[in-house]
Amino acid sequence: MKLALTSLVLALCLIMVGCGCDGESPSVVLVNHGTAKADIQIKTSGGNTENVNNVMPETSSETRRFFAGVIEFTVNIQGVDAPVVYALTADDCYEYVVTINADNTVSSRGTAVD
Repeated sequence: MKLALTSLVLALCLIMVGCGCDGESPSVVLVNHGTAKADIQIKTSGGNTENVNNVMPETSSETRRFFAGVIEFTVNIQGVDAPVVYALTADDCYEYVVTINADNTVSSRGTAVD
């Protein structure tokens, strides 16, 4: 009886652990609540550079996946002299929203993936 109960508890523990995130790369969506169109250059933690152009105000980009680590966003907003540089430290098993705010600053929030 003890062996059966121990086996059942062990099986349940393994099932519970297996239901969570399994090392999925972080995902990022860019949202523009800023004053004008934005062009974003993304330097990934893997060393690659990607461009997301023409993100109009009150719209968002498609979701992209990157390797975990520091991801650098250089945001050029039409009519704003200097680009905004924002660094995000992204972890596996997280979904991030990087937002250009109404005052043209940049912020982010992450949500753990279950």
